[in-house]
Amino acid sequence: MPASAKPAVPEADPITESLTAVPEVEGPIAETGDDNSMWSTMERARVPLDLAARGYVEEEFFLSGTANVYDNAGGELSVVTEDVPYVNNILVRRPAKKSDSSGVVLVDILNASNGFPGEDHWRRMWDWAIQEGHTVIGVTSKPIQVDALQNFDPERYADLTWDVDDVDREPIVADPANPSTFDPFMVVPGAEEGLAWDILTQVGTLLDSKDGREVLGGQKAKTVLLMGQSQSGVYLNTYATNFHAAATEANRGPVFDGYLNTVGAVLERPLRQAETDGFVTVPGSEPELDVPFITVTAEGDAGLFGAATLAEKDLPENRRHWQVPGTPHTDLLSPVIPADEEIYRAGRLPNTQVLDPAFREALNPYPLEPTIIAAAESLVSWTKTGKEAAPSQWFDQSEGALVRDAAGNVTGGVRYGLIEHPLGQYRGAAGPGAVYGSVDLISVEEFTQTYGTREAYLELIAEFDAGQIEAGYLTEWGAEYFQQVANTLLDRIGVPA
Repeated sequence: MPASAKPAVPEADPITESLTAVPEVEGPIAETGDDNSMWSTMERARVPLDLAARGYVEEEFFLSGTANVYDNAGGELSVVTEDVPYVNNILVRRPAKKSDSSGVVLVDILNASNGFPGEDHWRRMWDWAIQEGHTVIGVTSKPIQVDALQNFDPERYADLTWDVDDVDREPIVADPANPSTFDPFMVVPGAEEGLAWDILTQVGTLLDSKDGREVLGGQKAKTVLLMGQSQSGVYLNTYATNFHAAATEANRGPVFDGYLNTVGAVLERPLRQAETDGFVTVPGSEPELDVPFITVTAEGDAGLFGAATLAEKDLPENRRHWQVPGTPHTDLLSPVIPADEEIYRAGRLPNTQVLDPAFREALNPYPLEPTIIAAAESLVSWTKTGKEAAPSQWFDQSEGALVRDAAGNVTGGVRYGLIEHPLGQYRGAAGPGAVYGSVDLISVEEFTQTYGTREAYLELIAEFDAGQIEAGYLTEWGAEYFQQVANTLLDRIGVPA
């Protein structure tokens, strides 16, 4: 070899490069008034929440880098397009003081099913997360959400991009007078949904870097869980199946310490944008991972995804399915959902049915939140101490349909006092595909004959729930939540206090 010659350098692996990259961070992005305001701030929630009074701060950061577009034809991960530049945002809610931080970081894949960045896990677990000192980070996960942000504040969010082609497109704005003309699952021209996977990984690599301390206000991420609900639960399944092992190998350890899927069934989606409009799903494989994964399923998911997708199956040792009878797919009544005027400003449509007292009265209040919180706590304990979560619990099924008892409630699954001693029929789905559920309550006469007094009933369900706390399917926080729901239902029935 001539003296001037140099040894050949192996060609860099584009998958490894992208899965180990740490994005650049801009922020926290300041708010300067109505002409520069953050999406989904708790000051402008449906019921405003004073985070500072609870010892928390709320900040937004912009992350920039490059992401690949992937395919998995033949079951092997491959790169279709390398190094697409992106700019994305994350919302961070964390303890103001480092000394109050638990070190647990809950990264939520924001749900796009309403066409805007929906913080589905934050609205289900905000009170518990604050009590525990956990940090919650929401990650914008789809181009349709970027479009909503740019409608909301064109200047603040002007730099956000998931574009792969330079196309001239108009903002997507739903018409309140013709709501059926808006499709939140539409494909945004020129953008690419498949950038999500590297963006998610790079949020994880950021949290493990020195720049991650900046995002966390100097706090250290000791346990990092990735979460997704509904459509984002499908994204979570897809990520875990196709990218967890590759990201773990590339980074010499897991980027995420565990996964929590809420009401996302077992489905996955294609890795890159479908050629047809709409949200395309494919069957999920649920491979064994080296970190724990818990799926929490509502009864209402059977109406949305089909009971067959929820059927009992053999699972790898580190996966759990907790299926919860009586529960709807989603809850419309969370106080921390963006106010209606914020959603309109984003060019999207709020659910105005909740303004109707009769509609609110008919909603099924059987809560999924206690199970979600128990699953999150189990994942944290599992990753920290190796203590495995409680076993899977499945709905009873017969010939592809959920089995119901004499009161009309689904049997099997993770059960609590409120369904073991029912106050009526809790339907997870009010009709085909419905996601809000409904409830038919017993009369006050039936209640008195069956349970006697309010005090006796509350003691009855508390006794049952104490066993579920011991078993690992419930926390003290969740047991208190069930007591609140029970009291609300007893008020509706007319049971004396």
